Amino acid sequence: MAEKKQIKQKATSEVQTSGVVLFAFGKTAYYWATFNLAFTIKYHNPNIKIAVFTDDPDSLRGAVYNCDYFDCVSQIDINDLSTDKRFDPAKLKLSLYKYLPFDYNLYLDVDAIALKDLQPMIDELIGANKYYVTHTVGYHTIKQGRDIQTMQWAWADDIWKQYNLSDKAILPAINSSMQFIVKSDESKKLYETAFELFQNPIPINKLRMKWGNGQPDELYMNIALAKLGHDPGFKNDGRVGKSESGFIHFAMRRSLTYEEVIENFYLQSYYGGVRFTPLFYTEWIDRILRRDLSKVGITHEFFIEKITKYKHADNKK
Repeated sequence: MAEKKQIKQKATSEVQTSGVVLFAFGKTAYYWATFNLAFTIKYHNPNIKIAVFTDDPDSLRGAVYNCDYFDCVSQIDINDLSTDKRFDPAKLKLSLYKYLPFDYNLYLDVDAIALKDLQPMIDELIGANKYYVTHTVGYHTIKQGRDIQTMQWAWADDIWKQYNLSDKAILPAINSSMQFIVKSDESKKLYETAFELFQNPIPINKLRMKWGNGQPDELYMNIALAKLGHDPGFKNDGRVGKSESGFIHFAMRRSLTYEEVIENFYLQSYYGGVRFTPLFYTEWIDRILRRDLSKVGITHEFFIEKITKYKHADNKK
């Protein structure tokens, strides 16, 4: 999938900023997760800037009692958190562009920890010279049929028909837990397009799977990427499901050893609901947090099992 055009670079004399962007909202468990992730990022490199956007700054500070690992805490626009008075995190994630504080922004879902210094990862992403990069599981064309093997949210024929995609369109299947966004006109247009599609959603009863009983942000970002012809993969080398393998480790089963994960990835995720990620990895995350927090005189309290039982992915009501 060829890249249409390169991003517009700033003049070399201008200082370009980079950092990590986190959303902390909803249940208290997400505040705990935000602290765990921010701590591990700063533990490995205290110079990486972390911007946290939250629905309630006072509640965030009260819940984690130690915000020294956040460089700034800002308020989320409450209108971005709901659709028709229903809690809707997909709407917030598709509104991400307006919150970006850096020239180069690494957005992370908070259900992960850093295993090592993230600066080399950020530098790699900047070096890709793409305005938007995310974990890309695969690609789909309408000629491959209605069943999209790498995306569970909707059927291909419903997507192509409702959004008038061309027969030549290539639909990426992304995991939006990690998104690298360059502040640019191209990125702004991408998010605007995805949000417009989200405002005209596939009927909820036609989805293959709902996200926490609602619409998934990934579906509409996938369609926007197809419409704009942008390949969000880290490399244009045709490697489906492998081009982002060195960034964040997702696992539904035990496969790699701890040493292999640390060697090959920057982050360990615990995405999904309760026990979605094997205990082999979630208990390891707790051991890492307990060890490293103790080195700075903090007791580990925000255990992964406490967090996962409150996650949005398990909201079935």
